[in-house]
Amino acid sequence: MPAPTFEATIENIDQLTYNVRGFRFRLPSDIDFNFKPGQFVIMHIPHEGKTVKRAYSIASAPHEKGILEFCIQKLEGGIASNFFWNVKEHTKLTFGGPHGTFYLKEPLDYEPVFMPTGTGVAPFRSMIKHLLHINYTKPIWLLFGTRYEHSLLYESEFRKFSKLRRNFKYIPTVSRAKEWSGERGHVQDTFAKYFPNVPEDTANKQIYLCGWDKVVKAVSTDLADKGIPQEQIHFEEWT
Repeated sequence: MPAPTFEATIENIDQLTYNVRGFRFRLPSDIDFNFKPGQFVIMHIPHEGKTVKRAYSIASAPHEKGILEFCIQKLEGGIASNFFWNVKEHTKLTFGGPHGTFYLKEPLDYEPVFMPTGTGVAPFRSMIKHLLHINYTKPIWLLFGTRYEHSLLYESEFRKFSKLRRNFKYIPTVSRAKEWSGERGHVQDTFAKYFPNVPEDTANKQIYLCGWDKVVKAVSTDLADKGIPQEQIHFEEWT
């Protein structure tokens, strides 16, 4: 059975970084849209009299009723990203969904380790907000990798979460840092630093990766080479 379609209206547009914008959509009051943290929707984007369909992971959490949030990167020549760089608030778009099986594994009796790069943080923001909402008590790890410090999405929000909830471990890593006092290098380097003894350090953990396909493949291969079982590594890759 195909996923249902529905309309939502752009309520707010934020400049998250120099090349990523956040979009908050408001759903009609009669729509009860249920999804699992980590899932995505298909947006129907008008282009030259036709409809172009693109998949975007939901960055908001299920308990935030009536709202869907996304972070969208501007890509040179990208039909969808160019549309979003010119679209105005109050514009309505059609969606299909929810889709996808990239969500938290049940039962929740482990420590999740989220390892995104770039806008791959979107589904993890949804998962993290959900876990904090249900008062999940085990450690929640976010090892966020970017090239530059100004590219860290939702930086102030994640730092706020880490201060309010001691079980949320936010560890950003920058590979081409200029003025940066935090972790440097690639996200798998940070993983090796905090979990040096495999498999002992990772026995009670599930590891989630998301981002561009080449990066995700490289990180998942590196983790597997360290001795982490494949069934503990979950990923969604974008092309």
